[in-house]
Amino acid sequence: MFRIALMASIFASPAFAQDSEATLAKKILLGTPMGEAEFRAMSDGNTITYNSQGDDLYREYYRPGTNRVVIEWATPSEDGQINCDIGTWRAEGETICFDWVRSGAVCSAWVNFQGEYISELVIDGERRGNIEPISEITTTPLYCEVGMVSLMAPFSPAG
Repeated sequence: MFRIALMASIFASPAFAQDSEATLAKKILLGTPMGEAEFRAMSDGNTITYNSQGDDLYREYYRPGTNRVVIEWATPSEDGQINCDIGTWRAEGETICFDWVRSGAVCSAWVNFQGEYISELVIDGERRGNIEPISEITTTPLYCEVGMVSLMAPFSPAG
């Protein structure tokens, strides 16, 4: 629990949220690659918020002891509803891949750069940019039902 609180305080810092794309690219190159064990240790039972240049994009909740995951996007759909999807994650070579029920498969390479977790999109084995740092890790679960998410606390994107 201490590890989560420490990571949350690090990721919530303004310096982390304002990293430029160039700085994040350097951190990806210098970071320690994460495999299945490291990814599971970071994600299991946690809700992770991904960030891009200071704006929260989406959150994923990793059900404890499983490979099941729920995703919620920060931008509501056209009808004002929160969008979500459910799926599973798996290690595939040096990437972590997600198989989403509605939106298909996507893979990312992960690194731990001095306690900051950062992912980069991988398509056909090649890194494609789309670098996303984690801005917050909590234990508050998400639940996705019929395209809706139920939260313990409301989610409002940073901005």
